[in-house]
Amino acid sequence: MPTEAQVLSHVMDRAREWTRYYLSPLKGADPHRQFVCDGKPLNTVFWLVAHLATSENGLLLAATKGPFEKFWWAKHFTLGAPGLPPEECPTFAEVWETFNAVHLNAVAHVAQLDDAALNAPNPTKLSIGDTVRDVITHAIRHESGHSGQLAWLCKMYGIKMI
Repeated sequence: MPTEAQVLSHVMDRAREWTRYYLSPLKGADPHRQFVCDGKPLNTVFWLVAHLATSENGLLLAATKGPFEKFWWAKHFTLGAPGLPPEECPTFAEVWETFNAVHLNAVAHVAQLDDAALNAPNPTKLSIGDTVRDVITHAIRHESGHSGQLAWLCKMYGIKMI
């Protein structure tokens, strides 16, 4: 029987699977291309991948006392951050590698948490619940919400999905 932490890790991994489903057909597209809808700029593929790497690093590694990793560009892609101009960004390959490495570390780390770690107080300043369990649950919801943005970007690029 899997532990609660193993189930949470599995669900996070499945959420990432859906994110990759929408990222796959975007491979080769300009990740910095920005669409505007009703006068409002949408997040770019680059921003979303950098943001998901940054937020998973914070929510699933730093907040759970895991192997948090620092990368110079993270502060530009956190909650409410506008990103960087394309010419100042790291390469998409670097961001993609970080996106994948952070995820592998996060699901491995979360899977081994015990009940005491899950019940520990929420160390973030986010109003997402009282415990580390709530932080992990939020990370799952967060990933899924941004996956929906990627689905819209597929449509904007003219890529037919389900």
